[in-house]
Amino acid sequence: MKRYTKLAKGVTLSLVLGMLPTLAACSDSNNSNQEAANNSATKTNNQAANNGAAATNEKPAADIWNLKFDPPITITTAVVDDGASRGNAFKPGESMEDNVHTRWMKENMGIDIKFDFIVTKPEDYDTKIRLLLSSNGKLPDVFSAPGDSVQNLIAADRVMPLDEAIEKYAHPEYKKILEKYNYALGGVKRDGKLYGLPSFFMGDEGTVMWIRKDWLDTLGLQPPKTVAELENVLKQFTENDPDGNGKADTFGLAVPLKEGPWTWMGQTDAIVGAFTKQMINTYDVTSYWNLGDDGKLSYGAIHPDAKKYLETMRDWMSKGYMDKEAGIKDPMKASEMAASGKAGVMFGPFWMGDWPLSDVTKLNPKADFEPFELPAGADGTVGRAEKSITGGFTMFNKDFKDIEAWFAYFNKIFAKNLEQEGDPYFDPRFKDGYHEGYDYVNMDGKIVKGNYKDAGVPEDKWPLKDGSRMDMRFMIASIIGGTTTIPFSNDAPIKKFLADPNAEPLTTREFDVKQMAKKQIIAAGVRMNQGIEEGKNYFTGPMTATMKSKGELLKKLATESYLKIIYGEKPLEFFDEFSKQWLDNGGEKITEEVNEWYAESIK
Repeated sequence: MKRYTKLAKGVTLSLVLGMLPTLAACSDSNNSNQEAANNSATKTNNQAANNGAAATNEKPAADIWNLKFDPPITITTAVVDDGASRGNAFKPGESMEDNVHTRWMKENMGIDIKFDFIVTKPEDYDTKIRLLLSSNGKLPDVFSAPGDSVQNLIAADRVMPLDEAIEKYAHPEYKKILEKYNYALGGVKRDGKLYGLPSFFMGDEGTVMWIRKDWLDTLGLQPPKTVAELENVLKQFTENDPDGNGKADTFGLAVPLKEGPWTWMGQTDAIVGAFTKQMINTYDVTSYWNLGDDGKLSYGAIHPDAKKYLETMRDWMSKGYMDKEAGIKDPMKASEMAASGKAGVMFGPFWMGDWPLSDVTKLNPKADFEPFELPAGADGTVGRAEKSITGGFTMFNKDFKDIEAWFAYFNKIFAKNLEQEGDPYFDPRFKDGYHEGYDYVNMDGKIVKGNYKDAGVPEDKWPLKDGSRMDMRFMIASIIGGTTTIPFSNDAPIKKFLADPNAEPLTTREFDVKQMAKKQIIAAGVRMNQGIEEGKNYFTGPMTATMKSKGELLKKLATESYLKIIYGEKPLEFFDEFSKQWLDNGGEKITEEVNEWYAESIK
């Protein structure tokens, strides 16, 4: 096992909930005699700590944040880097292989990062991993696993089960997150073991209702709190010339129906959620699979409750409250209708107020899209779907011997994102940011993290010549396969700045939230304050055999059937015929496969 070297002297040992093993350590002093003395003293102290731990049946205490591996450890990885999508990640002359952070890791942690390959396209990355798998070639020590390769890697016994390493090395708060979102990890589980660590999304993009407040005011309307009231607003926006141009050229709801009820912007999950807890996606056979009272999963798009949603959408379409071309429009095309001043209501995430809906002011400076809570159904039901909480998984070569070093780095970055007072994993060298002159500037004792010109920072001190902020995420994620995002960690800062817009940001997370547009912060608060329990997709496993063979057919069947009902080409009763067709053409078998997977995943 590798040895750790202490980087700081005189730091008292800290008791912690979970920690890396206490190992022999030595000082980085240049004096060999002093080094030997320090080594001897450290070994004695560690032995005493271990003896005490054995006597009390507790884990030994250690300074975790300042551990360095000696001799240095090399960890190999791989990455997709097209040089463009990463934005301002590096200064001129730096690269993924050589930058301020990789140098810092080697000098301060004794971790040397090597890239087995860097490719410019995700498909090339997928091909590389598949070829290494099929040829029994050496995999990187740590890597992000694409698509079907996850299951193939596990089946081929090429990757490491992580449960023991997580228990021994992971930050205690990270363990809690894994437990909380355990339902989303099914894709990397087998036989009760976990084979991949997730890159979490923030999770805060739950749907809110965006409405032209200036149109409401013009027509003397109040923000709708129920679906019935929303229908009246849509009627008024369609029939009563809210933009005052004397033309019948507006309608109520901008919605993209080309991909069904669920998409990334303009989705109608809020309308679904006013009638049922069954979330619906027709465009993806892997979602939404809802958990029933019987403990089994069922596909929401064929649930009888979906007829209530279809009946409402059909009625609104027949009355002209929605764009007649919604069935052929994707989210971008639908948003153009709202941004061009043709539609007054659109559902979507909190960030839509800044883009694309703010574009409406280019045509009318007085136009004002505002966020509102979702409308309730007749019985008070309110709901929305949860967007995927994970964005891929990091896996480890089965032969990787230094996973404790990987966790030493991961915990450090995780603790930086957590920013929890008294966290023994938090590296105080990252107190102000990662690297001075990169993600922050120290100007006469004042820490400046952006808006350098406005803050009076001299141009020669700007991290980049154009004065823009550096995006450190790409650099930081070198061996962790993604980000260490903590789901919903924006919520607390949002509450803070809603209460006091002029409050001073005290943490990196607060600073990032403070940079949001005012309307984004308000909309995020609307999402939080409504307190909706979002509908989850409980199938998070790999595509089943029948999904692969029949999935495209069933997607086409479901999406087209929904559109035929909404456009009045088929009666509402056609839904029952569609549901039977879906089951008969592979859906019944898929349902069996999904529930077999679910029964195994919850063991």
